[in-house]
Amino acid sequence: MSGWDTSPAAATDDGFKADDTFQADGAADGGEGLQFADENISRHAEGPADGGCGDPQHFRKDCPTAPASNCYNCGQEGHYSSDCPEPKVEREAQPCRVCSSLEHKAAECDANKLTVLIAGLDIKDMPAEDAWKMLEAADTDKDVDDIKTALLTYAKAYPSLLFEELEQVFRDAEMNTHLIAKQQEVGKTHTIVNLQGKEDQEYVVSIQFSAKPRRAAFADGYPSSQEENLTRLAKAGFPVNNFQQVCKNCDEVGHTSKRCEQEPREVEKPKIVCQLCNEPNHYARDCPSERKAPGKKGCRNCGSLDHQQKDCEEPPNMDNVVCKECEQTGHFAKDCLSKPCYNCGEPGHKKPDCTAPRKKTDWSKVECSICHEMGHSHRRCPQAAAEGETGGDGGFGDGAAAGGDASGGW
Repeated sequence: MSGWDTSPAAATDDGFKADDTFQADGAADGGEGLQFADENISRHAEGPADGGCGDPQHFRKDCPTAPASNCYNCGQEGHYSSDCPEPKVEREAQPCRVCSSLEHKAAECDANKLTVLIAGLDIKDMPAEDAWKMLEAADTDKDVDDIKTALLTYAKAYPSLLFEELEQVFRDAEMNTHLIAKQQEVGKTHTIVNLQGKEDQEYVVSIQFSAKPRRAAFADGYPSSQEENLTRLAKAGFPVNNFQQVCKNCDEVGHTSKRCEQEPREVEKPKIVCQLCNEPNHYARDCPSERKAPGKKGCRNCGSLDHQQKDCEEPPNMDNVVCKECEQTGHFAKDCLSKPCYNCGEPGHKKPDCTAPRKKTDWSKVECSICHEMGHSHRRCPQAAAEGETGGDGGFGDGAAAGGDASGGW
């Protein structure tokens, strides 16, 4: 039985007052004796818990009144370990995250990295027969997560298991699960490991319920036949973390940006524009301007709170104009040159400015909106011209002549 109390609570009419104060039922003191539990009290209820001053205009690391931090390397105040001039202090070695050895790091470990995946999924030890029954039940339910867990449980109980052999058993037993070896790239911080722990495999095993991709978007990397799939499975596995560090400066594996020997690359920082005053280089939270009244967004053109952009009398501020076609600033959609020319199909200009020969209209594909015949437009329709000579309706079908009933047939 669930631990939740599902019985309806008694309705109260005076729990909340119109003045937004709370009074517990039957409490004579108006609820003043009620207190929050310790775990529900904000860590900042008595002020900033991190030692800062609480001023939202700067970060804690830039706070002039915050207590000085000690360097993690030398223990002195006034700088961080990344700026420490002292030699790096050798500390107690951390155990390898793969095999728990103190002799090497996880990136240098040659143990079976599939154990990391097994440990992360909390795979239990059980006999192979029980693991196979678990796999059959997951296959019946078509639950991908349960299938993967059961598959690894069976592989743990049966270490010599191969993907290609398991896939052939699935086909012979007409099971729902298909092990598909897909051509798929993995990140630099991952490697593809088979069930025996061999790294750097070529294909990624994907658990599917069909031998063919169900959507066109999934077709990339799919094997063309069952025979090719079985061949690929011999060189396939699951992606696991290889615990390699990737430098954000040179994008190479094996070190971090702090220890990169190449020159620091220039990173283009995003343009910061205050949403309050439209000035650059600061956020609205740090803006010294007066805050906008609730519910007033103000004019996006001049920044005034007295009117909206559509009513602004100032000249358009092109720095605040965002094109709806290319989403760039500085021009309107009607002036955008990212759309191709209707005459030559090339971007960068419009049809009136096109220097290419004018494209001839294929009138055989044009349908008249008046007589609905192919070969001409409404401007060249002979039916409209004939009606116009006799004071017709101009092709609008309202039955009124040029000087006829003013109601126009409406």
